[in-house]
Amino acid sequence: MFELDLYSDENLYLFSPKLDQEKISTLKEHLRQLNLKGHVFILSSGTSSKGELKGYAISKKALELNAKTVNEHLDLGPNDKWFLSLPPWHIGGLSVYARASVAGAEVVADDSRWDVNEWVKKVSNVQVSSIVPLQAYDIVKNKLHAPESLKFIIVGGDFLASSLHKKLLDLGWPILRTFGMTEVCSQLATEVCVSDEPQMKVLACHNVKVDTDGKLFIKTDALFTGVFHFDSEFSFKLAETDNGYFETNDLVALEGDILRPLSRADYAFKCKGRLFFLNELRDLLDNYAMEHGWYSKLALELVDLVREGKALKIIASSELKDSQNLIEEELSTLFAPAIVDRVIFVDGIERTELGKLKKH
Repeated sequence: MFELDLYSDENLYLFSPKLDQEKISTLKEHLRQLNLKGHVFILSSGTSSKGELKGYAISKKALELNAKTVNEHLDLGPNDKWFLSLPPWHIGGLSVYARASVAGAEVVADDSRWDVNEWVKKVSNVQVSSIVPLQAYDIVKNKLHAPESLKFIIVGGDFLASSLHKKLLDLGWPILRTFGMTEVCSQLATEVCVSDEPQMKVLACHNVKVDTDGKLFIKTDALFTGVFHFDSEFSFKLAETDNGYFETNDLVALEGDILRPLSRADYAFKCKGRLFFLNELRDLLDNYAMEHGWYSKLALELVDLVREGKALKIIASSELKDSQNLIEEELSTLFAPAIVDRVIFVDGIERTELGKLKKH
């Protein structure tokens, strides 16, 4: 059973057991030599078992602040039991333990393999749980209804398609969408009540602003301490701020304290005079896939073309090969005027433990 002590100077090193343990052992030794106290070292949600490891040093004080603010944001207290659906070596799982710790609440943890039918039974006696969109799709696919005990199901970790969100609401699930990042110890903006339209409200412990391009800047005491990289060499860099603001790689729409994520800055592009954002493209693709019963079997990446600039590469599961002509024709129309450069078929669309796409 995992235990989190937010108030000791002891450091925690939280890494997936699926990773190369010899490499992890060497990484830990490098991290110890930083001489930080009261910190948690955790990998980014996009880190895979191949290649470079990227992660963050976050102080327990920062983690505690975010956790306390989330509890206040959602009016959660000691009687609100959490079910852990995400592993503690991801910020989504770790933050559940932190919120329960500061509230004096209970965490129900289960490290068995994900089974959505069993999961629904297990959350029938809790008030809150966090899941990612791929887990949410399993709920919809199996047409499972929400237990009455639930106050909230928080969905984060990746983009949630609008059609999937609507189907969850139709099944009675009290879905709250959230936008967060390891750099601020989990949640940055979260809905406070179930809503048809995205209404993610910035947490009180964060001050945010955007520049003229919509790039997000954050000032917060819940900021990470530093970022590390490790492959053949180890490097560590303290968090950099300008007048207290940390510059992210995210583009958002900000109206008062309501934030709507648009795209990573490097995944926004112009084509034939129109500006495209990653999230709108993913919404189009995921909604199309939902309609055809292909959710999670289609994904997209951006590629560079010499003359046209950015274009789309569609990644499809090989089981859809017989529908290649349909997919190519319909997606070329769906994404226009953005250009679909090619559709490639793979035996398996590789994803991280949180369902994020790995590079193909």
